[in-house]
Amino acid sequence: MSGSIMRGALLCVVATLAACKPAEQEVVPADASASEVAPVAPTAAPTAAAPSDLGQLGELRINAPFGKAPADKAFVSAGMRELMEGDCEYYDGGTLPKGVSMMVIADKIARFEVDVADDPSIQVDMAPVDAPALPYGLWVGMTAIEAKRRLPAGVVTSPHAYASPDGDYLTWTDKTKSLALRLETLNGLVTSIYWGQPEAVELIEGCA
Repeated sequence: MSGSIMRGALLCVVATLAACKPAEQEVVPADASASEVAPVAPTAAPTAAAPSDLGQLGELRINAPFGKAPADKAFVSAGMRELMEGDCEYYDGGTLPKGVSMMVIADKIARFEVDVADDPSIQVDMAPVDAPALPYGLWVGMTAIEAKRRLPAGVVTSPHAYASPDGDYLTWTDKTKSLALRLETLNGLVTSIYWGQPEAVELIEGCA
């Protein structure tokens, strides 16, 4: 076989192999925005427990002295000392949330208190958005059943001094911190909530 024929045969083989080789696919750059990994939204943490510190409300603390600091003049007294000629007084205003009053005995903060503002027979299914945050997520107008569900174990139920058998006291005492919380109920609804010194919580007529 001549050299020209040999070269021709080799060229045919090369051409055949080239035709059998799959064509290389063109690489198209990915869209930059598509290549970015979307940030994963953090999983929402469980709702934090409602405040349960019975020893303070904001900057006000149970057993703290009251009446002599310049800022204390912003609070409005109820005039109980003059009326009762005693050493107990109620205050509101100042740094107290709206609807919350404070009992002061012997110039020391003794308890905080929230009372129902409207008809005590009206059930309130959830805390109003403008209501102050109370211990254990409580609010006036809630059912006694729901209140007991939120409170720690050891709540003592006793008959109301004036509204029994339709009313009760629900009292829980934190013996480790010498603090207590009491709810007054009427017809199964919470009408008052107060907390602070155990002795002050036991006063059924406030300063009276």
